[in-house]
Amino acid sequence: MNPTTANYDEPWKEALTEYFEAFLYFFFPEVHQLIDWTKIPESLEKELKRITASAKTKKRFADKLYSVISYQLSVISYQ
Repeated sequence: MNPTTANYDEPWKEALTEYFEAFLYFFFPEVHQLIDWTKIPESLEKELKRITASAKTKKRFADKLYSVISYQLSVISYQ
């Protein structure tokens, strides 16, 4: 008989998916400012699975991968 193990990973992944922008705003405000939030971030989970499937180590740390559009503002003042 195998004991049932709790799945603590999935709820965090779902929360991150739902609140990705808020997560970055709270934990990484400098990064949040560099992202163009008028463009919807693209989840790249299939691509991440392909990358990690070929890894030689069993230890994995990245669970989510997103593609975002970033921009930097340059302010030039002429007097």
